[in-house]
Amino acid sequence: MTAVRREPARHGLDGTFTTTTAFILGLDAGSNWNMLAGFQERLVVRRGEGHDLTWPILVRHLAPGGWTHPLTQQADTAAVTTLHRLIGEFPDAREQPDGLGKIFRDYRSWLTTQAWYQFETADPDQIS
Repeated sequence: MTAVRREPARHGLDGTFTTTTAFILGLDAGSNWNMLAGFQERLVVRRGEGHDLTWPILVRHLAPGGWTHPLTQQADTAAVTTLHRLIGEFPDAREQPDGLGKIFRDYRSWLTTQAWYQFETADPDQIS
């Protein structure tokens, strides 16, 4: 991803958030959706909300200035910079011992603090 960040045109990209996101989604698809497993969950925990948002939207919310629509040139640049930073940090988090497990445990812990998220357990005596 460093080469893409440094020379987007060499990879057929114009350097915008849209094309960079499309490129990364293609890489993820090519890895059978494994490359970014846990990325969205990690961003939700970092932001403290947004479980119902895709990672590209979460990145835009985490960029300096937050969500901007439509993207101005300045907001687009900030979103691309933020995307590269977050994508760059992600492999380090995943490659820690039990890194992916920790990401999902942190996400589950976050979920359980949400008022709208309730575990309902059935009484074992009522299950037929």
